[in-house]
Amino acid sequence: MTEKSVQKQIDEINRKLDLILDDISVQRQSREAVNDLVDDLAVVGKDAFKNMVTELDNAGIELDSEVLRCLILRLVRNISSLGMVLETLESITDITRDLTPIIKQIGLDGVQKFHEIEQKGYLEVASQIGKTMDTILSRYSIEEIKNLSDNLVRVVDTLTAIGNPEVLNKIDSAVVALKDINPEDIEEYSVWRLMRQLNKPEVRKSFGFIMAFIKNISKQNNTKKLINN
Repeated sequence: MTEKSVQKQIDEINRKLDLILDDISVQRQSREAVNDLVDDLAVVGKDAFKNMVTELDNAGIELDSEVLRCLILRLVRNISSLGMVLETLESITDITRDLTPIIKQIGLDGVQKFHEIEQKGYLEVASQIGKTMDTILSRYSIEEIKNLSDNLVRVVDTLTAIGNPEVLNKIDSAVVALKDINPEDIEEYSVWRLMRQLNKPEVRKSFGFIMAFIKNISKQNNTKKLINN
């Protein structure tokens, strides 16, 4: 081994020793900083404890050291549970942060939908319905409204029957016929003229319709009487 190679190894060893010494110096400085921090915290803690004792004394509150010791022991013993509580709070915070945009969007959609309902006049219709209900309640007694409620099924049945196309056509024809009649243009019929009109098929058919209508009404009334009895 030459002198040059030996010197090179010595230089490498010195370089590594310098690195080790630097690392030891950094560790010593860190340890000293930690020790200084602990000393400072101890001083601050003592001062804070003294101030707390003074404040409690001024407030007339007695601090039981035994109770405080038990409280600290319980806190240390349940430190894992406290960690779980903190994790739960962090999870709730994350969920709240994630849900905030959704809740905000739901609120905006609700406001927009309410605006659409207002623009379409639904609120005005609801207001008019409310006024109509007030008028009904002021005009009719509770007993009359109860009777209407009890007979509501019959009213619906009647409306359903009226909704039949054939019945609607007949009602429409009757309404149009009544509309076209002018009371001032109605002619007077003598007995003989009425007898001549009875010879016409359409007149006899009309009378037959009236008689059938009267018979059906009488039949329905008799049936209802039997059911009620």
